[in-house]
Amino acid sequence: MKKPLVVALLLGMSGIAFAEPVITVSPSAIHPGDPVLVTVTGTTEMPQGKAGGQPLAFFAARTGYQAVFAAPLAINEDHILVELSGGAKPVSVAVTAKTFPETKLVVEEELANPDKADREKIDADNKAITEAYGRGKREDGAPHFLHAFKRPSGSVTSVFGEWRTFNDGHRAQHLGLDLGAHEGAKVAAIDDGTVVLVRETFLAGNVVVVAHGAGICSLYFHLSKAQVAEGDPVKQGAAIGLAGHTGRTTGPHLHISLHVGDAMVDPAAFFKLAIAPAKPSTAAK
Repeated sequence: MKKPLVVALLLGMSGIAFAEPVITVSPSAIHPGDPVLVTVTGTTEMPQGKAGGQPLAFFAARTGYQAVFAAPLAINEDHILVELSGGAKPVSVAVTAKTFPETKLVVEEELANPDKADREKIDADNKAITEAYGRGKREDGAPHFLHAFKRPSGSVTSVFGEWRTFNDGHRAQHLGLDLGAHEGAKVAAIDDGTVVLVRETFLAGNVVVVAHGAGICSLYFHLSKAQVAEGDPVKQGAAIGLAGHTGRTTGPHLHISLHVGDAMVDPAAFFKLAIAPAKPSTAAK
């Protein structure tokens, strides 16, 4: 009488042992410049996978494993395929085109039309910033953060992706989120991480870049003052500087950018992701 029960139990255990991992993405439909959260459940081993052919930097989450990837602004595909090594069913994320808003700005003439020396400084600044979030991308996948990212306070004054036309007709796309802030207001780290760049730049003013691990970096522009040094560890909520209007601005505010993997993403969308890293004591092994 007991043998059929034993067989049934063994079959049930076998079914669990050979269950394939399951991929969940959020959101399931996106625009260029949007971030996407990938959650993998049904496995106790760190997954390996790609999104749009680019490697995913997974980290242990409260339920399974998570990774974040970006839909580049210049994407010309109507979907991004998320794939795992090992046979899990791929998931397709629909990408739809988006028309970004346009605005005109009037700034000091030397900021609208920088001379040769200033253009060379701009090139050097851009290289330094690119190298900084490049170091963040090369993290081994383990996050420095233990909780979800926290959006800075302040009302939105300019959105991600906005096209700006300056005095002379020069056109540039805004790759961050601008939030209203008083001159000298505290600017806090949006999550735990390590400072990888502190620099006075021509266009972005005083800049701080923080690497959070898992290929995620946050960038803070136009600070009146930086209060950290390169190599400093920071905790979520810790002061990294003071708000200001250094560089090419029309007034005091905080510009925050998020760089994920290979691209800048919309910070407003990023802060909505349900990122839930596991605490060290509960991380999947």
